Amino acid sequence: MTRLSLSQGFKLYFSGVLVYGFSLLLTHYPKYQSLFALKSVTLQTLTYFYFAYLLFSPFYYFLLASDTESKPYIFFRWLKNAFYSRSLAWQKEERTAFLFLLVKLFFLPTMINFLFNNFNSFLPRIKMLPQFYWYPFFLTLLFTIDTFVFSVGYTFEFSSWKNKVKSVDSTLLGWLAAILCYPPFNWWLGKYIPWGANDYTPFWSPAWTIFFQVILLLFLIIFVSATLALGLKSSNLTNRGIITKFPYSLVRHPAYISKTLIWWLTLLPVINWPFALGMLFWTVIYYLRAMTEEKHLSQDPEFQAYCQKVQYKFIPFFY
Repeated sequence: MTRLSLSQGFKLYFSGVLVYGFSLLLTHYPKYQSLFALKSVTLQTLTYFYFAYLLFSPFYYFLLASDTESKPYIFFRWLKNAFYSRSLAWQKEERTAFLFLLVKLFFLPTMINFLFNNFNSFLPRIKMLPQFYWYPFFLTLLFTIDTFVFSVGYTFEFSSWKNKVKSVDSTLLGWLAAILCYPPFNWWLGKYIPWGANDYTPFWSPAWTIFFQVILLLFLIIFVSATLALGLKSSNLTNRGIITKFPYSLVRHPAYISKTLIWWLTLLPVINWPFALGMLFWTVIYYLRAMTEEKHLSQDPEFQAYCQKVQYKFIPFFY
């Protein structure tokens, strides 16, 4: 393994200092906080992450890292070349670096925010033991696990962890389909598109409620198992390697089909035409997410081989 030179290590380190420092300042900007409804604990966590980078990344760059280039360094290299050549043209590696920094800037604060929301909902369930309310306990536990894994995936990228970003979707449709599902965009859409789904909706009788809550948790387990299968590769809009184990061994988009089925089921007790049309809109959005992901990943021969093996997109033996 070839160690980094001293000058290269400094370049990688200070590139990260500048890019992550700018990102941290942006998240602390009051209008940005308000726009994304970032909690104070989320901002504190991002600040701790930045100081951890300042303290510990020199050890990584000078003692552990092999001959490598970080995303911030590649971005600054592109800026320098663009300045001297007066051309904004970039190579695939430079485009991937820039787009992943945007992915990290948008999704990491949001995912940490979700994580603390879910954990703060889960914590009282533990304190209520031995009075055990099984449905909210497992619901909040599973969502906490999901957002924790994604938060780690957005934060770290190491060759040794086998989660290096190979490419990022560069299409406008791919980005729109993804970010419309997250704050603040889904909040804005919610003002005009009816939303009737509710994880805690009561069904027609206590017996029916228990029956459907079991079904909902089973779908949620499939959803979270998809996240666990991705593991450290978890992040939207990226290709960090093709996953083929369960539940991706059954269908190509287990998380999306599980999530939309949960929404449709919770809509049943309150179903009407506005709610049904609203849910149809979000189902189409998630279908577009799946299709744009496939278009992006299809550039990877590994994904092409995976599609030959796993032929069903959403429902085994059907579609």
